[in-house]
Amino acid sequence: ARHVRYDEQGQAAVDWDLLQESVVLATRFLDDVVTANGYVPAVPQLKAAAHRTRRIGLGIMGLGDLLYCLNIRYGSAEGQELAAQVMEFIRYHAMRASVQLAQERGPFPAIQGSVYDPQNFRWTPPQPLTPYRYLERWGRPALDWEGLTTSIRQHGIRNAAQTTVAPTGTIATVSGCEAYGCEPVFALSYVRHMNDNGRDVELRYISPLFLAALQRLGLDEATQERILTEVSETGSCQSVEVLPEEIRHVFVVARDISAEEHVRMQAALQAFVDASISKTINFSESATPEDVAQAFRLAWQLRCKGLTVYVTGSREKVVLETKATRKAKQGAEPQRISTIVRPRPHRVKGETYRLGTPLGTAYITVNTNGDDEPFEVFLNVGKAGSDTAAVAEAIGRLISLVLRIPSPLSATRRLKQVVRQLKGIGGGRPLGFGQGRVRSLPDGVAQVLAEHLGMIDLEQQKGVDAEQLPLFGAADFCPECGNATLVNTEGCRRCYACGYSEC
Repeated sequence: ARHVRYDEQGQAAVDWDLLQESVVLATRFLDDVVTANGYVPAVPQLKAAAHRTRRIGLGIMGLGDLLYCLNIRYGSAEGQELAAQVMEFIRYHAMRASVQLAQERGPFPAIQGSVYDPQNFRWTPPQPLTPYRYLERWGRPALDWEGLTTSIRQHGIRNAAQTTVAPTGTIATVSGCEAYGCEPVFALSYVRHMNDNGRDVELRYISPLFLAALQRLGLDEATQERILTEVSETGSCQSVEVLPEEIRHVFVVARDISAEEHVRMQAALQAFVDASISKTINFSESATPEDVAQAFRLAWQLRCKGLTVYVTGSREKVVLETKATRKAKQGAEPQRISTIVRPRPHRVKGETYRLGTPLGTAYITVNTNGDDEPFEVFLNVGKAGSDTAAVAEAIGRLISLVLRIPSPLSATRRLKQVVRQLKGIGGGRPLGFGQGRVRSLPDGVAQVLAEHLGMIDLEQQKGVDAEQLPLFGAADFCPECGNATLVNTEGCRRCYACGYSEC
């Protein structure tokens, strides 16, 4: 997924040069690991076996991301061939790097009697399951398998096995990949369960690549929200009719792909992988034993080395699940809504804005988390202990809660919704003129948040419109009329709107 480059027109392509560089570096690193690894001292046979063959397991993750970027459907004939081309490229350059290491450090000790034995060389270059039909489409450089075979005969090879495909669930998540290992993307929106010292923490997720595709379509915010709401239920976009067919064709998830397509994708990769492959075949709730049997028979016929089957909803506890799956398991039971709020980090960074409002000068601070997403909002208006300060603090706390509760929407999108709700709320004493007019404290907060999100430019508006001077200093709310016109005058608080006096 990190080996994609874009041209000036924004067209994606595989960065084969960068991929080759990564493969060579990773092969050398993994061979170093075999030497440096701290094997269990109580079982010396482990170290001896590892050093005899020096097997390494260079694999992939983010294959589904790559297919999304290149607008190729996972499981299609094109998808199977691209997967095979990428895996063949990785296997070839991993073996080339291993031969280079053999020249520097010597071949693996158990090479005699193996398929790489120079005296009885039996290894043959791997071949794709079906002849390539799109070899020129993705610009993959030519591979000299004959030259590599000659080099192995001459120098041997450092590692008896070079490639595998691991699950990479946690590693892929930490690395920012949407698809784990060679799997398709599980769902465009789902809930991830994390065990935090015995506590089940729910992390809601939505596909960044899918969000980017929606933005490229130029859809308005309301339409995007409707699409995301529907997708968040099932994790799939196949039933969203407002989406163009080309988007639905590319953005398939695990449940949208047939069992045969799952198996054929694995087989396309297996042709160029030494060890077995971690690959799950997803079945719907209606799958029968015969459906599962057919998948295993096809995998055997296509020479896959292993197969895992998962039927949706068959396990009580899972790491990933969609809302629809959870509702199906819960049946008629009411849905349990997570109440876990993200804890505040020790340190956050933010920006403070100064804005005149009908209740006095407001200082509004917007703090962000490590991903530059809005995390919390603080409001400081009026004197400490006044009703005005209490209302301002309440607004800030509620906005912060909206930003920190679990949600499939990003914090930025949630803050935009807050802006839409607060913008235009009127009060009894507006401040300013024209575009810079502040109708109330909530309206002022909305203007500052909109500026922070890049939706408007308050500084530019202030340069155009004249500034209205306040009639008096900071005021509090009048208990009689409710206006923010209760002001300290000559040692007594009086309301300038209705004449109320506390004296």
